[in-house]
Amino acid sequence: MNNEENQIIEEKIDIKNLFFRYYSHWYYFLISIFVFSLIAIAYNRYTTPIYGVSSTILIRDDNNTQLGAENILEGMELFSGKTNINNEIVVLKSFSLINQVINDLSLGVSYYQHGFLQSNELFQNTPFIIQIDSNHQQITSDEFRIQIIDEKSFKLTCSIDDQHTYNIKKDRLNKNINVNIDINDNFLFNQQIKTEYFSFKIKKSKSFNINSILEKDKEFSFRFHQRSKLVGSYIDAVSINPINKETSVLKLKINGENPGKSINFLNKLTEQYINNGLNDKNNMAINTIEFIDKQLSIIKDSLLIIENNIERFKRKHPNIENIEEEYGTFFQKQKIDNLLAEQSVNMKYYRSLLNYLNANKETSNIVSPTSMGITNPELNTLINQLLQLSARKKDLELTTTQKNPTYISIQSQIKHTQEAITENLNNLLATASIYEEDLLERQINFNNSINALPKYQKEYIVLKREYLYNEQTSVYLQNKKYEASLAKAGTESDHKVIDYARLESEIPISPRTSVTYFLCLLFGILIPIIYISLREFFNNTIRSKKDLQVHSNIPILGLIGHSDKITSLIVPKNSKSVISESFRSIRTNLQYLAVEKERKIITVSSSIGGEGKTFCSMNLASIFALSGHKTILIGADLRKPKLELEFKSENKHGLSNYLINKSNLEGIINKTEVDSLDIIFSGPTPPNPAELLDSNKMKDLIKELNQKYDYIIIDTPPIGLVTDGVILMRNADINLYVVRHNYTKHQALSVVNSLYNNKQIENIHIIINDYKNNMSGYGYGYGYGYGYGYGYGYGGGYGYYEEDKKS
Repeated sequence: MNNEENQIIEEKIDIKNLFFRYYSHWYYFLISIFVFSLIAIAYNRYTTPIYGVSSTILIRDDNNTQLGAENILEGMELFSGKTNINNEIVVLKSFSLINQVINDLSLGVSYYQHGFLQSNELFQNTPFIIQIDSNHQQITSDEFRIQIIDEKSFKLTCSIDDQHTYNIKKDRLNKNINVNIDINDNFLFNQQIKTEYFSFKIKKSKSFNINSILEKDKEFSFRFHQRSKLVGSYIDAVSINPINKETSVLKLKINGENPGKSINFLNKLTEQYINNGLNDKNNMAINTIEFIDKQLSIIKDSLLIIENNIERFKRKHPNIENIEEEYGTFFQKQKIDNLLAEQSVNMKYYRSLLNYLNANKETSNIVSPTSMGITNPELNTLINQLLQLSARKKDLELTTTQKNPTYISIQSQIKHTQEAITENLNNLLATASIYEEDLLERQINFNNSINALPKYQKEYIVLKREYLYNEQTSVYLQNKKYEASLAKAGTESDHKVIDYARLESEIPISPRTSVTYFLCLLFGILIPIIYISLREFFNNTIRSKKDLQVHSNIPILGLIGHSDKITSLIVPKNSKSVISESFRSIRTNLQYLAVEKERKIITVSSSIGGEGKTFCSMNLASIFALSGHKTILIGADLRKPKLELEFKSENKHGLSNYLINKSNLEGIINKTEVDSLDIIFSGPTPPNPAELLDSNKMKDLIKELNQKYDYIIIDTPPIGLVTDGVILMRNADINLYVVRHNYTKHQALSVVNSLYNNKQIENIHIIINDYKNNMSGYGYGYGYGYGYGYGYGYGGGYGYYEEDKKS
């Protein structure tokens, strides 16, 4: 249970430390948020807003039919083709339809008005209009700048580098011509501006207002577009999706900088789409009427000739009317001729359709079988199927290549359908021929009966029969024409606009002010966090207690704060300072180490120079001396001595002199300003410091001094660089290893860790030096001595510190 509580407490401490680690760098966050706020303000202020425009349109699909005239009249149902909502989406985004809209709205040229920091696109309110010479090469993509001088003239500037000319009619670039040209000239309105690379006129529009232009010093520009790229960009910009799965209502949406332009585009797109659908529906009726007109023209000529022949015959034979009454019942048999005439029309249609299919012409011109009175269900179904497949093929041709598997499949289906129709037509022709032969045989019998009549009666009956035959055929065709015309006149669109294009919201979809500020605030916080985290990730110095515990198992004895004073000897001169209390805490903890020894030998070492071992040695020796313990400080760093810089003495002899027998013990011991504190300086740097420190004379010196002093503090060389310090640490009761906050590297602990783990040196403890309390590291966890090692320090007696005064 205690372990779980400790773990929970440790996790809370980690979160708290994490917070304060970032909080200590508050100025980074302040600067970052300020900079990103400026970016957000500039972005919201000077970015051209993008608005969303949408409209909705109802599509009649296979499950959603309307009752128009074309559906009601007999034989006209084929004029109303079946539609599929997915196919209609493809049609709405087709190249041909959008290209037609671009032409109608004259979107091939874009106009702009330029301000100091922002440019706006103009639409239908431009002060001038560009009239392009479509027979001449043009320059696309590059801007032509216009500065209007007065009502008659303007200044045209452009700089074109490494561009190709554009052929409007062929819709492609001429890569054989490389254009490099600079223009900065004045021109007149309506003047033909022509060079080798472009040709156009600039005309004033109805919205031209010279006073407004000159007063606001407006500058304009225009740009030509490549047609294929422009259409492609609109195809990509328009999104078309069903509102939901249950309905056949499509939502058309486009985003753009100019809402008026987007509204006009969507309205024109839906208008052209509906008009094209009506034209497609009327096309079959028109083809039927044209076919009937051709047949009526032929019959009309025949009727005229027959009528003339009958009139001449009547004048020649005045009593012929009596024959009509006598043979009235006989003329009723003309229905055979009527059937034969009807059959003749049907066979003509079959042959016409067969020739049409064999010629591989467009299926859009096929005449409906039912419109000709042919009610063969199989043929109607096949032709309807062929029309649908042809429409699908046209849609695919707009969006894919001929190598696409779907396109190849449609081609194959069309071929099989045409073959089925051809086979069906051949069967119908064969059947019709048999029926026609039967009718002809009956007609022959009728003719034989007629031949038995007197000659002049026979001639009249033949003329009358021909007249009635052609007259009834004409009536039949006129009825079909009337039906087709009525269906055409009553044709309604399968689709209709529900909502015309309008702004979805007055608030632009980009930039979103609130989202921009939120993102900038988020980045303003994240960037410093990432920077601090990366800096700490790549920082391999000791930064916290946890960091030290991760890289070493050696217990921590205490902590010494940062000092801004010039002198390193702080304890004697500022005995009530925080740093002095830190050394008192360490002194208290040291009293509980090596308790079996009344007199203690303490070494102070570090990994490298600059970590503060000499600073700790002299102040630790001073704190022991101030407490009344007789203490001696030995400068055993013979390679780079520093004690002489703090303790001033005229005695130049030191430890190295003694070890080579050039001085006696009394000659190297120096008194200091601190009572009970003596010091032995390092002396001149010898050539063999390791051998001298490992000599018996050094061991004897320590033994002799241990008899006279309560504490011997030895400032050893850094053990991370040389082995001199290890020699002295083996003979010490307590070994202190100094780690400097934000200075000592992780890898520098490898030597002392090895000594500790292999038990080559015993009783090692770490002192953390130069700790800067930035609320992200140790905090009260170190507590200037309490809580570490042994937890005996002063507890909380820091209420009586004197203020540190910087020297």
